[in-house]
Amino acid sequence: MRKTLFVLFVLAGGVTSHAQDNLHVIKHLKITILSTMLAQRGWGEWGFSALIEADSTKILFDAGSHENTVLQNSKALNIDLSDVNTLILSHDHTDHTAGWLPLRNALAAVNKNALGVTHVAPGFFDTRINDDGRDDNDRKKDSLLYIATGGRIVLHKNFEEIAPGIYLTGIVPRVHPEKNYDTTGKMKDATGRVIADNVPEDMALVIRTTDGLVLVTGCGHSGIVNNLTHVNNNLKHEKIYTVIGGLHLLNTSDDKIQWTAQKLKENGIRYFMGAHCTGIEPVYQIRTWAGLKRGECIVGSVGATFQTGKGFTAGSLTR
Repeated sequence: MRKTLFVLFVLAGGVTSHAQDNLHVIKHLKITILSTMLAQRGWGEWGFSALIEADSTKILFDAGSHENTVLQNSKALNIDLSDVNTLILSHDHTDHTAGWLPLRNALAAVNKNALGVTHVAPGFFDTRINDDGRDDNDRKKDSLLYIATGGRIVLHKNFEEIAPGIYLTGIVPRVHPEKNYDTTGKMKDATGRVIADNVPEDMALVIRTTDGLVLVTGCGHSGIVNNLTHVNNNLKHEKIYTVIGGLHLLNTSDDKIQWTAQKLKENGIRYFMGAHCTGIEPVYQIRTWAGLKRGECIVGSVGATFQTGKGFTAGSLTR
């Protein structure tokens, strides 16, 4: 019965495709970091989560690395998450998904629709191989428990609009040779064969604002330049001006970071927040090589915000 529920409630596709887009523009966007390593208010952790407030739409992007971090940090920041109905999980790693069920259960006690819809990309539920060689099907188990609460899961293979002016990239083509992931990871393909785990389900969020496009990533395992290219191919003639999130550059060589910074500059990026797995030194290297100023390129911290027409607001530790 549980397997049947899983098949019935994991749906393909979003609200509408970008081909049907009416060029809706978000006038008021605020993004607040709720989980990352640095914190001047609340608790830091090796994980990521951000609250997206786009006009009347609220979305939680990723759920943190521990069960209660996002909930505790939202309370510390006087943020009520009970009216957030949509959750996006950028990929299957625990440091982005640990809060999925605990948050759903805690918030649903206040509002039964809270985090009632979760968006993921194909590959999210694939079997991973643990370090000891055992199969890891934790996301499948999580999904069954989530569905049992009345939650609904939507799969996005392609670039799709999930709300007016708000998009998910779906699976990001790897056209540039970025390998922003642990190359020792293993997973099983559809036939049960063990293959390298390049985090195929990695996807990002795109928001069209009055100032331009804002790109939000969880870890950017598919590569930030690959993400930029994918967005440019789907939303032609629109400029990405802000990149926020984890970008998995912490173990990247200087020459590759310089190449990344040059691509960011070529794309006209004006604001850059590197949180979680980006690494602190890479953020400062990107600031230099992309020609950005202090305040335009910052290290992400819990409570830091980005707003249209205003840019970043961060604590003194990361300003």
